[in-house]
Amino acid sequence: MKTNMTERDKKLLVGMFIGVIIVAIGYWGILPQIKQYKALEAKIQREEAIQKINKTKIINAGTLEVQADDYESRIAERKDEFYPIMNSSQVDRLMTELAVGNNLNVYDLSFNMPSSPTSRVAYKNSSLYTRQQQMMAEYTPSETTDTSSSDDLLAETTEATDSKSKKSDNEKVKMPTETEEDIMAAVMGGIEGGYQPNTDIYAVPITITVGGEIRDLENFIEQINNLDKRALVIGYSWGEFRDVIKRDADGNIISTTAGLTGATSSVAEDGSSVEVITRKSLTVRLEIYMCDTSDVATTTDAESE
Repeated sequence: MKTNMTERDKKLLVGMFIGVIIVAIGYWGILPQIKQYKALEAKIQREEAIQKINKTKIINAGTLEVQADDYESRIAERKDEFYPIMNSSQVDRLMTELAVGNNLNVYDLSFNMPSSPTSRVAYKNSSLYTRQQQMMAEYTPSETTDTSSSDDLLAETTEATDSKSKKSDNEKVKMPTETEEDIMAAVMGGIEGGYQPNTDIYAVPITITVGGEIRDLENFIEQINNLDKRALVIGYSWGEFRDVIKRDADGNIISTTAGLTGATSSVAEDGSSVEVITRKSLTVRLEIYMCDTSDVATTTDAESE
Protein backbone atom coordinates (compact mmCIF):
# COMPACT_ATOMS: atom_id res chain seq x y z
CA MET A 1 0.00 0.00 0.00
CA LYS A 2 1.40 3.36 -1.02
CA THR A 3 0.94 6.65 0.88
CA ASN A 4 1.37 10.25 -0.17
CA MET A 5 3.58 11.04 2.91
CA THR A 6 6.81 12.69 2.06
CA GLU A 7 10.10 12.04 3.78
CA ARG A 8 9.69 15.31 5.63
CA ASP A 9 6.25 14.27 6.94
CA LYS A 10 7.66 10.99 8.18
CA LYS A 11 10.44 12.74 10.06
CA LEU A 12 7.94 15.17 11.58
CA LEU A 13 5.68 12.31 12.70
CA VAL A 14 8.59 10.46 14.28
CA GLY A 15 9.68 13.65 16.05
CA MET A 16 6.15 14.22 17.47
CA PHE A 17 6.01 10.60 18.65
CA ILE A 18 9.35 10.94 20.44
CA GLY A 19 8.18 14.25 22.01
CA VAL A 20 5.01 12.61 23.36
CA ILE A 21 7.09 9.83 24.86
CA ILE A 22 9.43 12.34 26.54
CA VAL A 23 6.49 14.35 27.97
CA ALA A 24 4.84 11.18 29.24
CA ILE A 25 8.04 10.01 30.91
CA GLY A 26 8.53 13.44 32.47
CA TYR A 27 4.93 13.81 33.70
CA TRP A 28 4.25 10.28 34.93
CA GLY A 29 7.77 9.21 35.71
CA ILE A 30 10.10 12.06 36.70
CA LEU A 31 7.64 14.64 38.15
CA PRO A 32 6.13 12.26 40.78
CA GLN A 33 9.65 11.31 41.85
CA ILE A 34 10.54 14.99 42.32
CA LYS A 35 7.41 15.52 44.42
CA GLN A 36 8.20 12.44 46.49
CA TYR A 37 11.73 13.70 47.03
CA LYS A 38 10.49 17.12 48.20
CA ALA A 39 7.92 15.57 50.53
CA LEU A 40 10.49 13.16 51.93
CA GLU A 41 12.98 15.99 52.44
CA ALA A 42 10.38 18.04 54.34
CA LYS A 43 9.55 15.06 56.57
CA ILE A 44 13.23 14.44 57.24
CA GLN A 45 13.58 18.06 58.36
CA ARG A 46 10.59 17.65 60.66
CA GLU A 47 11.94 14.44 62.17
CA GLU A 48 15.33 16.07 62.71
CA ALA A 49 13.64 18.99 64.52
CA ILE A 50 11.68 16.53 66.70
CA GLN A 51 14.85 14.56 67.39
CA LYS A 52 16.61 17.73 68.52
CA ILE A 53 13.74 18.60 70.86
CA ASN A 54 13.66 15.07 72.28
CA LYS A 55 17.40 15.19 72.96
CA THR A 56 16.86 18.42 74.91
CA LYS A 57 14.08 16.73 76.92
CA ILE A 58 16.32 13.75 77.69
CA ILE A 59 19.10 16.07 78.89
CA ASN A 60 16.65 17.82 81.26
CA ALA A 61 14.87 14.63 82.35
CA GLY A 62 16.91 14.40 85.58
CA THR A 63 16.01 17.96 86.60
CA LEU A 64 12.32 17.34 85.88
CA GLU A 65 12.34 14.14 87.96
CA VAL A 66 13.84 15.99 90.92
CA GLN A 67 11.19 18.72 90.58
CA ALA A 68 8.41 16.12 90.32
CA ASP A 69 9.62 14.30 93.45
CA ASP A 70 9.84 17.58 95.36
CA TYR A 71 6.33 18.57 94.21
CA GLU A 72 4.81 15.24 95.26
CA SER A 73 6.61 15.43 98.60
CA ARG A 74 5.18 18.89 99.33
CA ILE A 75 1.70 17.83 98.19
CA ALA A 76 1.86 14.74 100.40
CA GLU A 77 2.70 16.87 103.43
CA ARG A 78 -0.50 18.92 102.95
CA LYS A 79 -2.73 16.17 101.60
CA ASP A 80 -4.42 15.51 104.94
CA GLU A 81 -5.57 19.14 105.18
CA PHE A 82 -8.18 18.53 102.47
CA TYR A 83 -11.13 16.19 102.14
CA PRO A 84 -10.64 13.35 99.68
CA ILE A 85 -12.66 13.41 96.46
CA MET A 86 -16.25 12.57 97.48
CA ASN A 87 -19.48 11.93 95.62
CA SER A 88 -22.81 13.64 96.39
CA SER A 89 -24.02 10.97 98.82
CA GLN A 90 -20.81 11.25 100.85
CA VAL A 91 -21.13 15.05 101.06
CA ASP A 92 -24.78 14.65 102.12
CA ARG A 93 -23.82 12.15 104.82
CA LEU A 94 -20.99 14.37 106.07
CA MET A 95 -23.23 17.40 106.65
CA THR A 96 -26.17 15.36 107.99
CA GLU A 97 -23.99 13.56 110.54
CA LEU A 98 -22.51 16.90 111.59
CA ALA A 99 -25.99 18.30 112.27
CA VAL A 100 -27.40 15.19 113.94
CA GLY A 101 -24.30 14.97 116.13
CA ASN A 102 -25.28 18.35 117.56
CA ASN A 103 -28.93 17.30 118.21
CA LEU A 104 -30.22 19.42 115.32
CA ASN A 105 -32.94 18.86 112.73
CA VAL A 106 -31.93 19.32 109.09
CA TYR A 107 -34.61 21.44 107.37
CA ASP A 108 -32.81 21.99 104.09
CA LEU A 109 -29.54 20.90 102.48
CA SER A 110 -28.36 21.84 98.98
CA PHE A 111 -24.98 21.77 97.26
CA ASN A 112 -23.41 21.63 93.80
CA MET A 113 -20.74 19.09 92.96
CA PRO A 114 -17.86 20.66 90.98
CA SER A 115 -16.90 19.28 87.59
CA SER A 116 -13.51 21.01 87.41
CA PRO A 117 -10.89 22.50 89.77
CA THR A 118 -12.01 25.76 91.38
CA SER A 119 -10.21 29.00 90.61
CA ARG A 120 -9.58 31.39 93.49
CA VAL A 121 -8.42 35.00 93.60
CA ALA A 122 -7.28 37.05 96.57
CA TYR A 123 -9.21 39.90 98.18
CA LYS A 124 -9.61 42.62 95.55
CA ASN A 125 -8.11 45.46 97.61
CA SER A 126 -5.11 43.46 98.79
CA SER A 127 -1.56 43.60 97.46
CA LEU A 128 -1.71 39.84 96.85
CA TYR A 129 -4.60 40.37 94.41
CA THR A 130 -2.52 42.78 92.30
CA ARG A 131 0.44 40.39 92.28
CA GLN A 132 -1.80 37.46 91.43
CA GLN A 133 -3.39 39.28 88.49
CA GLN A 134 0.05 40.20 87.18
CA MET A 135 1.31 36.60 87.39
CA MET A 136 -1.86 35.32 85.70
CA ALA A 137 -1.38 37.82 82.86
CA GLU A 138 2.25 36.72 82.40
CA TYR A 139 1.45 33.00 82.57
CA THR A 140 1.52 31.12 79.26
CA PRO A 141 0.44 27.46 79.26
CA SER A 142 2.96 25.15 77.66
CA GLU A 143 2.02 23.63 74.33
CA THR A 144 2.18 19.90 73.78
CA THR A 145 4.02 18.75 70.70
CA ASP A 146 3.07 15.87 68.47
CA THR A 147 6.28 13.85 68.47
CA SER A 148 4.87 10.83 66.65
CA SER A 149 7.14 9.63 63.86
CA SER A 150 6.06 8.15 60.56
CA ASP A 151 6.34 4.37 60.34
CA ASP A 152 8.16 4.25 57.05
CA LEU A 153 8.65 7.54 55.27
CA LEU A 154 9.61 6.03 51.93
CA ALA A 155 6.76 3.52 51.90
CA GLU A 156 4.28 6.17 53.03
CA THR A 157 5.43 8.51 50.26
CA THR A 158 5.15 5.79 47.62
CA GLU A 159 1.63 4.76 48.67
CA ALA A 160 0.38 8.35 48.69
CA THR A 161 1.84 9.33 45.30
CA ASP A 162 -1.50 9.64 43.51
CA SER A 163 -3.17 11.67 46.25
CA LYS A 164 -0.18 13.96 46.75
CA SER A 165 0.04 14.73 43.04
CA LYS A 166 -3.39 16.35 43.29
CA LYS A 167 -2.38 18.62 46.18
CA SER A 168 -0.81 22.03 45.90
CA ASP A 169 2.95 22.09 45.43
CA ASN A 170 3.14 24.76 48.15
CA GLU A 171 1.79 22.40 50.84
CA LYS A 172 4.39 21.78 53.53
CA VAL A 173 4.78 19.25 56.32
CA LYS A 174 3.75 20.79 59.63
CA MET A 175 6.78 21.48 61.79
CA PRO A 176 6.67 21.06 65.61
CA THR A 177 5.60 24.20 67.46
CA GLU A 178 7.64 23.46 70.59
CA THR A 179 11.19 24.79 70.70
CA GLU A 180 14.25 24.21 72.86
CA GLU A 181 13.64 27.63 74.44
CA ASP A 182 10.13 26.53 75.47
CA ILE A 183 11.54 23.40 77.12
CA MET A 184 14.19 25.32 79.03
CA ALA A 185 11.59 27.89 80.13
CA ALA A 186 9.35 25.07 81.40
CA VAL A 187 12.24 23.51 83.32
CA MET A 188 13.27 26.79 84.92
CA GLY A 189 9.63 27.69 85.56
CA GLY A 190 9.24 24.59 87.70
CA ILE A 191 10.90 26.42 90.58
CA GLU A 192 8.37 27.45 93.23
CA GLY A 193 7.24 31.06 93.08
CA GLY A 194 5.67 31.39 89.64
CA TYR A 195 1.95 31.24 88.96
CA GLN A 196 0.48 27.80 88.39
CA PRO A 197 -3.23 27.20 87.69
CA ASN A 198 -5.15 25.03 90.14
CA THR A 199 -5.49 21.46 88.89
CA ASP A 200 -6.11 19.55 92.14
CA ILE A 201 -8.45 21.47 94.48
CA TYR A 202 -12.25 21.21 94.12
CA ALA A 203 -14.67 23.40 96.11
CA VAL A 204 -18.18 22.20 97.05
CA PRO A 205 -20.55 25.12 97.84
CA ILE A 206 -23.09 24.03 100.47
CA THR A 207 -26.17 25.69 101.99
CA ILE A 208 -27.63 23.95 105.03
CA THR A 209 -30.51 25.01 107.28
CA VAL A 210 -30.79 23.37 110.69
CA GLY A 211 -33.02 23.91 113.71
CA GLY A 212 -32.78 23.20 117.42
CA GLU A 213 -31.70 24.74 120.69
CA ILE A 214 -29.68 27.94 120.45
CA ARG A 215 -26.76 26.35 122.27
CA ASP A 216 -26.66 23.43 119.84
CA LEU A 217 -26.81 25.82 116.89
CA GLU A 218 -23.87 27.79 118.23
CA ASN A 219 -21.92 24.58 118.74
CA PHE A 220 -22.75 23.55 115.18
CA ILE A 221 -21.32 26.66 113.55
CA GLU A 222 -18.31 26.63 115.88
CA GLN A 223 -17.65 23.04 114.93
CA ILE A 224 -17.72 23.95 111.22
CA ASN A 225 -15.21 26.74 111.85
CA ASN A 226 -12.91 24.29 113.65
CA LEU A 227 -13.07 21.38 111.21
CA ASP A 228 -9.76 19.55 110.87
CA LYS A 229 -10.19 19.67 107.07
CA ARG A 230 -10.23 22.68 104.77
CA ALA A 231 -13.62 24.47 104.89
CA LEU A 232 -14.72 28.09 104.70
CA VAL A 233 -17.87 29.63 106.20
CA ILE A 234 -19.05 32.23 103.68
CA GLY A 235 -22.01 33.49 105.68
CA TYR A 236 -24.90 32.53 107.97
CA SER A 237 -28.29 33.84 109.08
CA TRP A 238 -30.70 33.17 111.94
CA GLY A 239 -34.40 32.37 111.65
CA GLU A 240 -37.26 30.35 113.14
CA PHE A 241 -39.07 27.13 112.27
CA ARG A 242 -42.05 25.47 113.88
CA ASP A 243 -42.35 21.77 114.61
CA VAL A 244 -45.98 20.61 114.64
CA ILE A 245 -46.81 17.62 116.86
CA LYS A 246 -50.28 16.01 116.62
CA ARG A 247 -51.53 13.97 119.59
CA ASP A 248 -54.67 11.89 120.14
CA ALA A 249 -57.00 12.22 123.11
CA ASP A 250 -54.74 10.00 125.24
CA GLY A 251 -51.70 12.16 124.54
CA ASN A 252 -50.03 9.73 122.13
CA ILE A 253 -48.15 11.29 119.21
CA ILE A 254 -49.94 10.73 115.90
CA SER A 255 -47.54 12.57 113.61
CA THR A 256 -44.73 15.11 113.67
CA THR A 257 -44.01 17.67 110.98
CA ALA A 258 -40.83 19.76 111.06
CA GLY A 259 -40.15 23.10 109.48
CA LEU A 260 -43.67 24.50 109.01
CA THR A 261 -44.49 28.18 109.20
CA GLY A 262 -47.82 29.75 110.21
CA ALA A 263 -48.99 26.75 112.27
CA THR A 264 -50.69 27.36 115.66
CA SER A 265 -51.53 25.16 118.64
CA SER A 266 -55.13 23.95 118.92
CA VAL A 267 -57.38 21.34 120.57
CA ALA A 268 -60.13 19.52 118.61
CA GLU A 269 -63.57 18.43 119.94
CA ASP A 270 -62.54 14.76 119.92
CA GLY A 271 -59.74 15.49 122.37
CA SER A 272 -56.87 15.43 119.83
CA SER A 273 -54.48 18.33 119.91
CA VAL A 274 -51.87 20.11 117.82
CA GLU A 275 -48.80 21.34 119.63
CA VAL A 276 -46.50 23.84 117.92
CA ILE A 277 -42.93 24.11 119.16
CA THR A 278 -40.98 27.11 117.89
CA ARG A 279 -37.32 26.41 117.27
CA LYS A 280 -34.46 28.66 116.29
CA SER A 281 -32.97 27.90 112.89
CA LEU A 282 -29.59 28.59 111.38
CA THR A 283 -28.75 28.77 107.69
CA VAL A 284 -25.05 28.37 106.93
CA ARG A 285 -23.35 28.89 103.57
CA LEU A 286 -19.96 27.24 103.37
CA GLU A 287 -17.48 25.56 101.07
CA ILE A 288 -15.55 22.39 101.71
CA TYR A 289 -12.40 21.67 99.71
CA MET A 290 -11.47 18.33 98.22
CA CYS A 291 -8.03 17.48 96.88
CA ASP A 292 -7.44 15.05 94.03
CA THR A 293 -4.28 13.36 95.30
CA SER A 294 -5.07 9.76 94.40
CA ASP A 295 -1.70 9.37 92.64
CA VAL A 296 0.34 11.19 95.31
CA ALA A 297 2.11 9.48 98.19
CA THR A 298 0.81 9.88 101.73
CA THR A 299 2.48 12.01 104.40
CA THR A 300 3.93 8.89 106.02
CA ASP A 301 5.46 7.81 102.75
CA ALA A 302 6.95 11.27 102.22
CA GLU A 303 8.55 11.26 105.67
CA SER A 304 9.96 7.74 105.24
CA GLU A 305 11.46 8.67 101.89
